[in-house]
Amino acid sequence: MDKATATLELRDIHLPTDPSIWPLAIGWWLLIICVVIIAYLFWKKLAQLRKQKQLNNLLQQELLDISNRYKIHQNKPKLASEVSILLNRFVKYGLKDTHATALTGNQWIEYLNHRVDTNNHRGQLGVFSEFSKELTQAQYMRNVDFDVPRLIATVKNYFPKAIKSMQKVDKLKQGTKHA
Repeated sequence: MDKATATLELRDIHLPTDPSIWPLAIGWWLLIICVVIIAYLFWKKLAQLRKQKQLNNLLQQELLDISNRYKIHQNKPKLASEVSILLNRFVKYGLKDTHATALTGNQWIEYLNHRVDTNNHRGQLGVFSEFSKELTQAQYMRNVDFDVPRLIATVKNYFPKAIKSMQKVDKLKQGTKHA
């Protein structure tokens, strides 16, 4: 009985250590951080696209209002003046380029053309070249003759292109600030 009742020599029971503050391995934390950063950048891009679409819709609606008012008054100089003012407001508040709004004449038309066509070289016709006189001088002239539907269509197509070019121009401006 001595042998049967003898105690077996057992090792002590060791409880596992408490989990650390960072229970996940470092790789998981890096993955979580990357997912959060990507989600933030995606959200920021989505918000920017939504803002651009909202701006484009607002401008298109204003252009439609101008076109509808023209159908009532049939005054081409007044239409050209209203379109020019709309473009000026768009550049000042939409593109946030207050220096460009001080441009007049051919410089203003070149600025508008350059905004959407950065590959345009001097001497080539731009988007608004055929409406240069109408957009810069029509409000001062009595008899102006131009293709109204074509001007409206040109401006209508200009807004989305100019809004998309905002990103490129902003990146170029930021690049010159760092240099």
